[in-house]
Amino acid sequence: MFRTLYRTWFEFAGWLFCLSWWLFWLQGQICWWQPLVLWVSFMVLFFLTKQLGYDPGALPFVAILVLTGWVFLTRLNPTWATQQFWGALVACAAYVGGLWGCRRRFAHPLVWAGAALALLLATALFGQSAGGARAWITLFGLRFQPVELARIFLVFYLAQYFTEGRAWWELVLILGAFFLLLAWQRDLGPALLVFFVFWWMSLYWKFTWPKLFVYIACTVLGFISAYLWFPHLRSRAMAWLWPWDYLDSKGYQVLQGLFALRSGGLVGQGLGAGFAHVIPNVHTDYLFAVIGEEFGLLGTFSLLVVYLALAFWAVRLLHVVEEKRVQMIGLGLTLLLHVQVFLVVGGILRLVPFTGMTLPLVSFGSTSLVSQFAMLGMVAGLGGKRGGD
Repeated sequence: MFRTLYRTWFEFAGWLFCLSWWLFWLQGQICWWQPLVLWVSFMVLFFLTKQLGYDPGALPFVAILVLTGWVFLTRLNPTWATQQFWGALVACAAYVGGLWGCRRRFAHPLVWAGAALALLLATALFGQSAGGARAWITLFGLRFQPVELARIFLVFYLAQYFTEGRAWWELVLILGAFFLLLAWQRDLGPALLVFFVFWWMSLYWKFTWPKLFVYIACTVLGFISAYLWFPHLRSRAMAWLWPWDYLDSKGYQVLQGLFALRSGGLVGQGLGAGFAHVIPNVHTDYLFAVIGEEFGLLGTFSLLVVYLALAFWAVRLLHVVEEKRVQMIGLGLTLLLHVQVFLVVGGILRLVPFTGMTLPLVSFGSTSLVSQFAMLGMVAGLGGKRGGD
């Protein structure tokens, strides 16, 4: 099995070399050493994970996603690609930290819940606004999104809530405070993500039809309330439902993303041949649409297959874990990443309202990249050490 994985690494290196050469031909120069350093870093992580006795099977998929993102960010703006490169190196360290720290006892669930709420409160009080939401904090010259860490802490709490049978009113108070703080920040995308993750974890732990209907009703009521109280979300909902009525304003981004996907056809226009510059916030919100325009349906389908393979790796790993608390933590972390993929891709395709979140491991955003690498490291570690191969 591992011989096949080693061969895959070198085949992927050949694909990456071809894309880098094509970018050089298009743009005259690129920082060719950046993908080389990233490729070597992922190889080191692969061998380190294997040497420590854990399953490194996620890393080839992660490498494909991150380096695909680097290629398209370089094609759009080399400065974005350079910033993403440094973020990816920090993320590699976060992966190792998650791998080594995951076997600690996640005791004191209220401490994790309190830490999540404290991060959101600090953001609401001292944060900076961008894109209509107060979601950023600058500390010692570093600008980051505390909600990325807060939602991981909340998963730690939720896993222990379900497995320890804690009081229901405690859960209501903590989730209520979490969502109210996100509403205060006007950062409703992460709120929707966390609610769906809670949905899934709760129904996985104990499925009942009344519980499902209550969650559906809460979702509908929450959407209606947010539509009435938050102009930012109302604008996105109107752009989702009636984009043609707002072609020159709030519906412009939605329609340009659909036009890009439509023009890509089956095999795409070719790297660098699309009109990515006409899509607002393309490097954060709509990079999936650019990939669809230039790599076509085959490119976007292949990207989604990689995400599916990553999910399969996590489920297979956690399926054999006997400790329910550990299994629930791993499930929650896996859902944080893959439900976000659904919300982002579904928003671009107009299946759901667009949330403004980044496409995991691909879109521009160092904070999200670091948190997602840490989660993957934790999942690998929570899966336990493997026997000899």
